[in-house]
Amino acid sequence: MRNIIHITKGLVPLWDEYLTDTRFTTATLSVNKARKEGVVMTLDRPWETAAGTFVTIMRDEDKYRMYYQVWKGYPDGDEGLDVCYAESTDGINWERPNLGLHEFEGSYENNLLLTGICDNFFVMKDENPNCPPEHRYKAIMEGGFVKDNPGNQPSKKLVCMTSADGIHFEKHSIVSTGYGYDSQNTLHWNPYTKKYYCYFREVRDRGFDTNPEWNEKKVRGIRVMESADFVNWSDPVSLDYMGGEDYPMYTNCISAYPYDTRYYIGFPTRYVERKEWNKNYDRLCGGEWRRERYGQNKRYALAVTDCVFMSSRDNKSWYRFDEATVEIGPEVYTNWVYGSCYLASGGVLETPSRFEGESNELSVYVRDRKHDDPMAGVITRHTYRMDGFASYKASYKRKIFRTKVFTFEGNTLSMNFKTSARGSIYVSVLDENGMAIDGYTTCELFGDSVNRIIDFDKPLSELQGRAISLSFAMSDAEIFSLRFS
Repeated sequence: MRNIIHITKGLVPLWDEYLTDTRFTTATLSVNKARKEGVVMTLDRPWETAAGTFVTIMRDEDKYRMYYQVWKGYPDGDEGLDVCYAESTDGINWERPNLGLHEFEGSYENNLLLTGICDNFFVMKDENPNCPPEHRYKAIMEGGFVKDNPGNQPSKKLVCMTSADGIHFEKHSIVSTGYGYDSQNTLHWNPYTKKYYCYFREVRDRGFDTNPEWNEKKVRGIRVMESADFVNWSDPVSLDYMGGEDYPMYTNCISAYPYDTRYYIGFPTRYVERKEWNKNYDRLCGGEWRRERYGQNKRYALAVTDCVFMSSRDNKSWYRFDEATVEIGPEVYTNWVYGSCYLASGGVLETPSRFEGESNELSVYVRDRKHDDPMAGVITRHTYRMDGFASYKASYKRKIFRTKVFTFEGNTLSMNFKTSARGSIYVSVLDENGMAIDGYTTCELFGDSVNRIIDFDKPLSELQGRAISLSFAMSDAEIFSLRFS
């Protein structure tokens, strides 16, 4: 018996092949590239340094919050990471409030939030309705405070701090032990499963080792564990990439998609380690600096990182694109290094377009200029079209995107798409045998809209409960998502 998908009202993203009938589809599903918009913050205050790595950015009701790490040593002898805080009303213009929490060079007029913690700081706002108000904001990090770890060595544990206001944090609990955690780990509440999900760094045994000197038997990866009460956690399991290549990844940058939290998205940092110096490294940006670094630590000189996109419907199985979605970019002194393309965790933010009247965009943020850079570090903003992390694409020669058979809820179908002036899309509703249903083929569709209603001659509501599929005949066009309402 055929397994028929049921689609409820809301977003139908085209970030995987879940709905695709690959037997008839000739259009290409591919990831889209984020567009670099520019610097939103320069870390040039005396208490900020270029060596800090991880950033959390999230929307909290009518404002955006940013938590970012900086490295510094304090006069009292505590070493380690500090956390700074900034706010924005639009995701583009950021301000540093004077928090008055920690002294720096005789003054409390700074935006230092925490001092002397270990590493990998991440913050989430807990939307669990049963969460006590004093624990509404939860921060996790590797090891906890430096003073809890003699010799300034982070212990192998993932610890949690909580806050009622997102500013004043107190120690809460140990979330996990026994793994590395040496990356930015993330934490989420899923309202559909009514569970917490924690994604963290692992080092996994691949069972083979082609070059023992470089320890290829071990691969850096991501694990997930779940809990209904934030006390009892399941045994962690490695993410399932559904047959994808098992290459190393550092950060995970996983979050619920804010416009339909049934779907989870991730922007993991991909780690690429070439094994020996060649002439390309001499020509690559920062060649002299890189050669010096090679003599100190080969891996730091040879490795580079970028960012890929993945999505999930169950928090465990992930459809991952292997082409980069956030690219390193043209060569300058500060990039093409181990540490490029580390995205801020916390999710994507909706931001206004640069051009008046155009639809809002989705922004992600990258911490740039991290390693041995005499210039101040920066945080840059990159944008996507709404729902536009991936899409089905057709060249000028007509291609077909066809769905599997499904039933649906709703009276209206809309589409996020674009075409060229000469391009077009024709949409047909087919019965379960693949035959066109009379009255349900559109005229030529063209334009560029994030939410274009698809008009048929007959009401779409008459097909509710009936098994159908959709066929999109495309020319010089892209389709990003569908929506039933």
